[in-house]
Amino acid sequence: MNSTFKLFLFAILFPLSLTAQDSIPEPHPNQYVATDPETVFFVGEFFRGYSVNNSSWENYSQLGFGLDFNWFVLPFLTIGGEYSLMGGNLKGEDINNTGAVKGITSHYLGLHLGYYHAFNKEWNLHTLAGFGEVNNVNRAPDSRFAEDGNSLILRSEIGYRFDKTAAIFIKATLRWDRMDIDTPPTLDDYFNKQSLLLLGFGVRLHLQNPNG
Repeated sequence: MNSTFKLFLFAILFPLSLTAQDSIPEPHPNQYVATDPETVFFVGEFFRGYSVNNSSWENYSQLGFGLDFNWFVLPFLTIGGEYSLMGGNLKGEDINNTGAVKGITSHYLGLHLGYYHAFNKEWNLHTLAGFGEVNNVNRAPDSRFAEDGNSLILRSEIGYRFDKTAAIFIKATLRWDRMDIDTPPTLDDYFNKQSLLLLGFGVRLHLQNPNG
């Protein structure tokens, strides 16, 4: 079992293990409760990315946006899906490490499992782990070509709720992309193993089901 897979299992199981200690005797009005359960929330976000390893992404700026859907399976457990788009333009004119690729548009589509905890009426934590597919469209002066891969993510969000419907949040995401690019062995890690830190903010729309 490789280290990446172990990390992914830990990311999924660790939030669930916290639920054994998670108890709120008097649920807060903005938390999921049985008499007025929250069913779903939608997320829109903007983020900036940073390469945290020696990889080809470090040569490009990284700005993007994402859309999420989350469904409460239990008061503390969510499942959902995410689509995000991140664009990057070559920094400077040095193309020794990237060839003629001037820009990249990265599409991510995936599923995730989350742990939700309301600290009080306003503040809450949503931590999630997920996996998905990555499609990078590369732009060169005389061509465009795409490369595919798989991705694992681990994300934490701190949110503030104005009422039962509207909320804002800040987030930090670690994303590990594993591409399938045919390269010489000495460049395999540089092009095929991307580790990214995504920092951003966004808004949430929470919906309830008054009839349970």
